[in-house]
Amino acid sequence: MKIKKIIIAAATFAIVFSATIGVKTLADNYWTGHGEIQTINANIDTLSNRVKTKNQTISDLNNTIANLKSSVDSQTSQVSALQAQLVQANVDKQNEIQAKINEINDKIAEGNQKVADKQKEVDAANQTIAQLNQQLNDLRQKSGQDNDQALREVQDTRAKSDQAVKDAQ
Repeated sequence: MKIKKIIIAAATFAIVFSATIGVKTLADNYWTGHGEIQTINANIDTLSNRVKTKNQTISDLNNTIANLKSSVDSQTSQVSALQAQLVQANVDKQNEIQAKINEINDKIAEGNQKVADKQKEVDAANQTIAQLNQQLNDLRQKSGQDNDQALREVQDTRAKSDQAVKDAQ
């Protein structure tokens, strides 16, 4: 009976010892997995924070893109307005230049008309001079003829008087 008790005690001891080793192994495996779970959780937290940071960066970049698009639209609108102002300024300047050209052409036409009027006056004066020169020439010729006639008459009268004096002697 003593052996039986020893065998039972030894078997109990072996079972308890095996159970203790099994529990220890199970606990070691559990605690080893627990460390890995903590590492995985830490990695998940790190990745989650990185994703949040990246999402925030994406959101910030999207806002920047929207602001830049708005700025581009505003600048495009401003460029269009400035181009319209430039076109209007060019039209106004062309109209102003054309008005000056018309004014200059009017002044040239007015000057040409004055020159033409003066030329008519000069032509009329030249015509009058030509007529007066013709009249002068006619008068000179007539005067010369009258003088010649008068000289002949005087000479004839003298010859007549000389003849009368000679006949009276």
